[in-house]
Amino acid sequence: MSDPVQAFSKLMAEHEQARLDFIRTDLELCLTLATVAETAYSIGHRAHAERTIASAEKGYSDMLLYFSQATGMTTEIESELQSKFKRLRERLDEVQKSR
Repeated sequence: MSDPVQAFSKLMAEHEQARLDFIRTDLELCLTLATVAETAYSIGHRAHAERTIASAEKGYSDMLLYFSQATGMTTEIESELQSKFKRLRERLDEVQKSR
């Protein structure tokens, strides 16, 4: 049987990796939603676009919360995720200005 402390440490590391993977995936989904909203605006489906952009905004704010709770990130990973957040924020702002 392995050392309980090592097992716990391994489990926590896996949990943090899953959190970071979840944040990455959800940020990509939010970028996709921004594109869907932009398309919906362009074809006159304003109500659909508004719901879609609201979902993307909710995802953005939720992921900021999860990101703030993440621990043990390398500087490289933190920089990567901050860049993704910045890209998403700019994209959401761009879509909302173009409506």
